[in-house]
Amino acid sequence: MAGIKLAEPWLPEVYELVTGDTELLHQCREEDERIQNAYLKNMEAQEEDFSGLCFSRVKFENCSFEGCNFEKAEFSDVMFVSCNFSNCLFRDSFLRRVSFQRSKGTGARMTESSLKDVSIMECSMQYLNLDDSKLESFRVEDSDLENGNFAQCRCKGVTFSQVSLQNASFFKTPLKGMDFTTCDIKGLVLSDECSEVRGAVMDLYQAAELAKRLGIVIK
Repeated sequence: MAGIKLAEPWLPEVYELVTGDTELLHQCREEDERIQNAYLKNMEAQEEDFSGLCFSRVKFENCSFEGCNFEKAEFSDVMFVSCNFSNCLFRDSFLRRVSFQRSKGTGARMTESSLKDVSIMECSMQYLNLDDSKLESFRVEDSDLENGNFAQCRCKGVTFSQVSLQNASFFKTPLKGMDFTTCDIKGLVLSDECSEVRGAVMDLYQAAELAKRLGIVIK
């Protein structure tokens, strides 16, 4: 798993710089136009509707979209840097070659979505919800995903490194081949038989904690 490479976002050398309000986003949504080759900086919005928008070759930096609706949105070759999308709705969205860096997404809901070549680096995303999503070439590093939800996900090429996954739910999500040795996985939510972790890579202490949940006595 460690050798899996992600396709990085392809971003243009020259952007159209857009700062301040979100008028461009609303205009493109009304006219059903794609937002592309844009550098969106210092935008702020709360509980606004951006559902169905398509972003291509876009960089977001220092933007805040708390509680906004991005349902059924499409993100291709997109980078988020130092952004806040806490409590945003991304249900049934499509993400390809997307990078989240030093961003906050507490309570963001990306359920029933498709994520491929997506990286999350140095982010705080407690309570992130990815239930029923497809994750392919998906990497998380140096991030906080405590109390996250990854139930019934279809995974291929998923890696976690130095990630806090305390109390995260992987209910009915096969974790075979995933390496959790650098992660905090205390209190994982699993099925009663813990079948999800069959084939997962753990250190001795992590394995011992799971063994106790299965009623195994270790001497």
